[in-house]
Amino acid sequence: MRAPLALLALPFLALPAQAGDYADRTILGFSEDGAYFAFDEYGVQDGSGFPYSNVFIINVDKDAWIDGTPIRVRIDDEKAMLTTARSDAMKQARPILDRLNIIAKGNHVVDNPATELSADPYAVRFRTNQWFNMVERPWSLKLTRIPMPGSKGCEDFDGVAGFKLELTDPDGGTRVLSEDKSLPPSRTCARDYAISDVVVLPAGKGAEATMAVIISLIRQGFEGPDRRFLAVTTRFVDH
Repeated sequence: MRAPLALLALPFLALPAQAGDYADRTILGFSEDGAYFAFDEYGVQDGSGFPYSNVFIINVDKDAWIDGTPIRVRIDDEKAMLTTARSDAMKQARPILDRLNIIAKGNHVVDNPATELSADPYAVRFRTNQWFNMVERPWSLKLTRIPMPGSKGCEDFDGVAGFKLELTDPDGGTRVLSEDKSLPPSRTCARDYAISDVVVLPAGKGAEATMAVIISLIRQGFEGPDRRFLAVTTRFVDH
């Protein structure tokens, strides 16, 4: 479980106590063959009060957004309902979700809300299935924050960062799933990260198992730290 993200790293201790925009997320699932993964993030912008909803659909083998996504909806009216923004985004996403047959929920093996206070935000240990009587053979993920120069528009903020994500299998083999060499434009003014969710689709139909790691991204917002989400995906051979 997770500590409140504004307190996870030293750069945030110097920030004033202001209300930021903390998005939430919903896992939409995988295609039946594990080739695609989808989730949405949603919330109300700080400052403007505008509701928004963003649907991400990812090609697992490329670990990249598919063409035409993310689908982003923002209603520029502070009186508009968040449910309306979410409904509009899902209406636009539905033809793609249906075409890619994204209907498999998978196993939600890690679920760490920002309100939980008891664990390391940068590391998790887990099993890839729900059989609790098995011999202890856990997988683990390690998230490392990588300090980086401030990108355009972030020059005045200390502590801009990317990340490295490493996966260790039950036999002790470790591989890097993602490592930033520079900060992508989609993560303007990123300050910190935390492991939020791990979702696994078991092997089937001739395909290896699929893992999606949802990472909380904290960036400098208008009124304080804002939270968004990103996903890192990979195939793996279950042990």
